[in-house]
Amino acid sequence: MPLILIGVNHRTAPVAVRERMSVADAQLAATLDELKVIAPIDGVALLSTCNRVEVILSAEREDVIEAFVDWLSARGASSRSELEKHLYILRYADVARHLFRVASGLDSMVVGEPQIGGQVRTSFLAAQRSGAIDPLLHRLFEETMRVARKVRSETGIGEHAVSVPYAAVELARKIFGDLHGLQALLLGAGKMSELTAEHLAGFGLKQIFVANRAHERAEEMAARFRGMAIRFEEIDPHLATCDIVIASTAAPHYVVEAQQVERALTARRMRNLFLIDLSVPRNLDPAIAQVDGAYLYNIDDLQQVADSNRELRLQKAEQAEEIVAREVDHFRRRLLMQYPPSWSCRSGWSRSAPRSWRNVSADSVR
Repeated sequence: MPLILIGVNHRTAPVAVRERMSVADAQLAATLDELKVIAPIDGVALLSTCNRVEVILSAEREDVIEAFVDWLSARGASSRSELEKHLYILRYADVARHLFRVASGLDSMVVGEPQIGGQVRTSFLAAQRSGAIDPLLHRLFEETMRVARKVRSETGIGEHAVSVPYAAVELARKIFGDLHGLQALLLGAGKMSELTAEHLAGFGLKQIFVANRAHERAEEMAARFRGMAIRFEEIDPHLATCDIVIASTAAPHYVVEAQQVERALTARRMRNLFLIDLSVPRNLDPAIAQVDGAYLYNIDDLQQVADSNRELRLQKAEQAEEIVAREVDHFRRRLLMQYPPSWSCRSGWSRSAPRSWRNVSADSVR
């Protein structure tokens, strides 16, 4: 029984491609119901984050790949030929190796960031609740989460974790030099915004404002960081007074347009405005980057900050890779007894697989 993974990530596809394919948490159950019936499969799970959209399958036949590639093409509103530029497809032990690395933070934009482990778990639980997961995928996800815990406890790769929100704050520090006395506006009060606020609070900001569609949640988060909650429809005056704007909402559209920023900069007498969009789909109109005095960065731009931190974690990451390699081998050996025809093949495609998908291995997306 083959294990198959089909997806795109921050290494293979730009944010403009990923955002079209992303699935919000509120849509996950309905999307899994859709995925269960598009081809004859035994189980399916979906991992959708800012950095990746991946479909994980167990199936008797590899030709189900075609149906899921078509589905991803349709969701991304692109042709298959366009999608193929960004797509990777893994099978058997390569799927386990990839998920072990992802959940351990080894495939993240910032190596070792802790958020992805929880996102993998959310994917697993959603598939369970939807009745989409079979015993093979259940075992795969349980092993994935166990390996992730082992990697973090034995290597310390999660200590002083450098997350994407922290990378956003580091980028702000590079722009301004010193954040002391500045004001920040956070759009959204979810986990990403909360982590961003935690990092910002340590750098002596004068004030942090929080805007969220559910105002009660904004009030809760603002109180935690001695900030101030504002209503989402009242953000325009704060665009004019704040120096840093960080957006991370679940909205499927732009929540700040270029015209709003133009008006804010006029009121600011053209003092620079620094904006970071951590959302996928994007919440800040890309046209803002063309406005004089506005400096807009999206989640892909944080890769540069991530790279500067990567050397700090290189040694621990090497230890983690050794653990993952051992665990993949153990996992493969255990499953050999149950699925010997499939798991006797470590990687690579069988002769029956479509020619265009052969020899696509985990190494190609590292």
